[in-house]
Amino acid sequence: MKKKYFDPNNFKVNMTCRMAFRATQQDRITIQAKAQACGKSVSEYIRCCAIGHKPKLRMTRSQAQAYISISEARGDLIHIKNALKAMPQEERLRCFADPYFMRKWISGANKLIKRWREIERTLTE
Repeated sequence: MKKKYFDPNNFKVNMTCRMAFRATQQDRITIQAKAQACGKSVSEYIRCCAIGHKPKLRMTRSQAQAYISISEARGDLIHIKNALKAMPQEERLRCFADPYFMRKWISGANKLIKRWREIERTLTE
């Protein structure tokens, strides 16, 4: 006999109680728009708001792209950290004493900083 495991994606609660309320046409349109922006049905959205939850809006395309960019930048930083950590200390000191290496290092760091500023602007719009 197979064991049944809990699957959160397949979990449904039997909603048996029906509630109704009156609203203006403008309220209805606003509620539907907000529910759609959160990726919820109107019932789910109203239920969440009534219980005290604050439904979150879905990410816009630009926000999702910014999130991916942050993830990629983080990956680049981890690669740099690992490369430096793998070097012996004498070699690291030699690299950071080299003016050409430092110019390249600062240039690379400035590109990352500029990209992070662009991402921050995208997320705050």
